[in-house]
Amino acid sequence: MRKIAFTFLFCFAALGFTSCSNNELDIDETPEALLKQIELKRDANGVYSIAYQVLNNTLSVTHDDVTSNTKEFHLSKVVFDTKNQYSQSLALSDNRLSVGLFDDTVGERAKFTIEDENINFAKGGETKFLKTYGLTTNEDGTLQLDFEVEDNVVATFLYNKLLGIYEVHLRNGPSTQKVFSLTVDIPITKILKIDFVNHALFGKGVAARKERKPRVVYDTSFSY
Repeated sequence: MRKIAFTFLFCFAALGFTSCSNNELDIDETPEALLKQIELKRDANGVYSIAYQVLNNTLSVTHDDVTSNTKEFHLSKVVFDTKNQYSQSLALSDNRLSVGLFDDTVGERAKFTIEDENINFAKGGETKFLKTYGLTTNEDGTLQLDFEVEDNVVATFLYNKLLGIYEVHLRNGPSTQKVFSLTVDIPITKILKIDFVNHALFGKGVAARKERKPRVVYDTSFSY
């Protein structure tokens, strides 16, 4: 009788240990982010587009938020085969563009807000220094900024601590470099701001003006 009781207690303890182990495994399993990489760019014609890479079996559903004038892409995990990369042309509205990507698995959002001028309606063309530019997210959490300038344009890069903005200053001048690539760290606030500052001259150079365009805000601070 004693032997039977001992066997029963041993089995009960073993089952309890197995149950705890399974619970620990469930707790340790964390969902993997569906969004792998984002690339937003503007071509030489001033046309914006976005391309993003996702994990296998990821569905992307597009939604236009008319309240905030934002084009949204909602990502969710599905059981059927899907594309690994999506792309979409984007259009400025009142010199503004907003696009957000929502990862429903981990509850995170990445949002780009752009302020720019349609180059087809730009007045005079006196600030046409920037030819193309693009922003790409990196695996280490940084952002890659690639841009090309027109001929005889000098580009300098600095961080404006007062405004909390990374600035690319563009002005006329002798230069042999046209293509630039920079890696930018995301601030602790998870809100990155980049301004292209155009130094335009009027008349014979007596008057000068700084014009900030395009202006970019990359925001990953929101979670849901």
